[in-house]
Amino acid sequence: MLTVIHHPAQLPPGYMIHGWRVVKLLGAGTYGAVYRVEMNGHHFAMKIAMHRPGSGDAEQADARLKRELGCLVHLTHPNIVGVHGHGRFPDFRTGWLYVVLDFIEGHTLAEWVERMHPTAQEVVRVFEKLAGAMDYMHGRGVFHRDLKLANIMVRARDGEPAILDFSAGDYTHAEDLTDAPLPPGTRRYRSPEAARFFKEHGDERGARYEFKVTDDVYALGVCLYDVLTTAEPASGSPKAAVEGRWVPRSARELNARVPAGLSDVAMRFIARAPEQRPPTAEVMRRELAALAGEAGPEWTVPVHVPSLRPPAAPASNTDEETPPARRVRRARVVDAGVALLVVAAVAGAFLWLRPASHPVSSEQVARPAAPTSPGDAGVASVIPAPLSLQDAGPSPDAGDVLAASSPGVALPPLAPVRKESSAVKRAPPIVASPSKKDSTTSSKAEFLAKCAAASAAVALQLGCPSSSQVRPASGACPEEARNAMFRGTGNGGLDLRRNQSSVLVTIDRSQPGDPGDEGVYRDGSVTGVVFKGNHTIPKGTVFSGRLWTGDGTFIQARYTEAHLPDGRTLPVCFAIGKDGPLEVYEGSKPGAVLSSRVLVAYAVDRWP
Repeated sequence: MLTVIHHPAQLPPGYMIHGWRVVKLLGAGTYGAVYRVEMNGHHFAMKIAMHRPGSGDAEQADARLKRELGCLVHLTHPNIVGVHGHGRFPDFRTGWLYVVLDFIEGHTLAEWVERMHPTAQEVVRVFEKLAGAMDYMHGRGVFHRDLKLANIMVRARDGEPAILDFSAGDYTHAEDLTDAPLPPGTRRYRSPEAARFFKEHGDERGARYEFKVTDDVYALGVCLYDVLTTAEPASGSPKAAVEGRWVPRSARELNARVPAGLSDVAMRFIARAPEQRPPTAEVMRRELAALAGEAGPEWTVPVHVPSLRPPAAPASNTDEETPPARRVRRARVVDAGVALLVVAAVAGAFLWLRPASHPVSSEQVARPAAPTSPGDAGVASVIPAPLSLQDAGPSPDAGDVLAASSPGVALPPLAPVRKESSAVKRAPPIVASPSKKDSTTSSKAEFLAKCAAASAAVALQLGCPSSSQVRPASGACPEEARNAMFRGTGNGGLDLRRNQSSVLVTIDRSQPGDPGDEGVYRDGSVTGVVFKGNHTIPKGTVFSGRLWTGDGTFIQARYTEAHLPDGRTLPVCFAIGKDGPLEVYEGSKPGAVLSSRVLVAYAVDRWP
């Protein structure tokens, strides 16, 4: 039976448009609807204009989608969403316009910051790629004109960023769609000179601001500034205003975990005067590339004190950004409860383990240097420092402290920190044999108690674990992944057995090798490759997920997506460490854990 479609947001699953099979509706808004579609086993995103041409649409949805298509046909770049086709249906001349794009699964840049807790190194890598893509775009006469955190995604598969949504874009000889003085865009990301033009000429008929390279450079600079200064950009407001006459506070002033060199670069990108900003995106890319080799402690810890929430499942380039308010409130209540338990446990451990107090002379007290990342001492970052503000340097924001602490929890008094040899300032060695277990455990307990009592500056010198190294909470595997793994192949599943089916995985494909070969790991996103598979997950399947290494004493990985050699991409729950974290090799330390390059990953219905 012929299905009659009266609206572009009403396409049923299975509906065919010129060979593209509709899988499901992903979202709909003022300008159009977006579907996940499939052709020859490959999935794409299809955007459909909400109105037909000549329909009297004041928003010009058809013209905007045509403008986006006009921008994208000029561009073929790995960090810019790709276009694969377009047309009109049901009539080739008067039907609804559609454009078929890459289907990108991952997180918006705002979600990536909030959920994946990137390090300064990772932030630099992502923005270097974005600046390179923007320079390529400008070289082909295309301006984006609405760069912002929501229009950039980071793919879950490989951590690569991608610039999306060119509906406000412009290209050489494109016609104006509006008679407004400024092009469409978002106020926060508009350059100071554009804002000044609007203030001076906004009432003049026919006034048009000439968009320039430095406007896009400024917008990407604001994105970088927001990534560095706002811990939860997807859930809350940016920490500082950037619009206005005065230069905003530096990124390092707002967040002392930001390395000084990266803060300086970010502030140069959003300078008030365009001549003080990089003249091109390529200059911007080179400035970021100059920082890519930095490897000090402040470059390899998360830029923000991570929350205790485990990373969420990847979204797509068309999913809604913000969950319902009720779900957000519930999550915050749970997070506050978990934080309360953690602080109470650390306080109890300290009171139990601390030695009897005795007088300490002023000569025995070490005066540490100002911290470069004051939140870096894990739980110590929520305990008031014993030094004065003048001595301790920049302190964490009060909001960060209040979010991690709770009224009613009595924190232990802080003892002076003794001067110690460099050998004492390293994390305790990993358990090497049963005969050493008791002494090492005692040493580790004393070490953690010392971390709890230390100020942020001293904890960083001691090598205390950061809060980014909290073990992930256990929980149920998402229903979509369970269905994909445990249903039979006849129903589109992988026909796996709960907690029994397993594969051998090269943990990090950038470190290939044989089982037993030693690899070096740290917290963060990870891409693995199946070394030895089974009947439905063959060798060469690529797994995307996240790795935890704690305080340098364990390794644990969760893979949440499988990219099979036949082109299918399925949600999964594969865990390295079926019953919890695995022990690591002797010589491991925080941020550099030693373990086998190939380990067993189990299909689980619940994260351990």
